[in-house]
Parts: sequence; structure tokens; C-alpha cells
Amino acid sequence: MTKSNKNIQPGIGLGSIKFGMTRDQVEAILGEPGEKEMFSYTGGDDDIAELWHYDELELSASFDEEDDWRLVTLSVTGEDYLLEGMPVIGLTQEALKATLLKLDITDLEYEDLSSAENPSHELLATDDYGLNFWLDNGIVSEIQWIPDFLDDEKIDWPE
Repeated sequence: MTKSNKNIQPGIGLGSIKFGMTRDQVEAILGEPGEKEMFSYTGGDDDIAELWHYDELELSASFDEEDDWRLVTLSVTGEDYLLEGMPVIGLTQEALKATLLKLDITDLEYEDLSSAENPSHELLATDDYGLNFWLDNGIVSEIQWIPDFLDDEKIDWPE
């Protein structure tokens, strides 16, 4: 994956990978994923998604049945992925907040999701930009993002 494809574009995608692409379109760019898994957000049969893992790229892509199997979520864990030209993976929570402030991202919501399995697992999220920053032991370990929405239900697919 080229350096230009490692630029996180909130609401749009990652480099040449755009939200709304089909599985075939994403596979044409990234190749066959190392692992595919099906899951339900609620455990039911009406909200099925397929998650593709590209371990060598430190990237995951999710496609929802509800959206005709189009790309709806991207996640990265590699330090070479950039948000507005700035590395974010590996930052402390305070350094992340300072970086986001420089980018005028200020609508941050914090949630402590620690458990016995993950004793220091936290989420810093921004609804305005559709970004989730996962922190383990106080360090950003993963970034997830989604397309923009026109309202609570309708996605504003990038062109």
C-alpha cells in the first residue's frame, strides 16, 4: 500500500479506498484479505456485516448487508497511517487531544470500556467526524472511521 493510500480521510475513506465501494472494488485495490468473518451487530439476522482483515497492512474493512455490502467502516492499527498528515497511532491520550485540537476536532466524547480482559481500554470519539480512537494502556492503538451521514439513517456516500 502506497504512502498516499495511508491518509485517513474522515467521512470519505483511506487514500483511493472510498466508503460505498463494493467488496469487489476494495479487493481490486487491496487484494484478497487474510481473513474474512461474518457477524451481527446485535446477534440477530437483520444486521449482518462482513469484516475483512489485512494483517500485513494493519487494516480492517467492514461491509454491511443493510447497505448492499458496501464499505461502511475502516480500522487501522499501524503507526504509518496519518490523519491530516499527522501520525496518531502510538500517541498518549493527551497528545491525541492536542493533535485533534490543532485539527479543530473538539467534539470529543470519552468512554472507559475497561474489562477483566482489557483492564485499560478506552474510547475517544468524535461524532462530527465519525472517528473512534481506541486507547489501550493510555496509548492510541486503533482508529476506526465511518462515512458521513445526511441524517440518523442515510449515508452521504463519497463520490
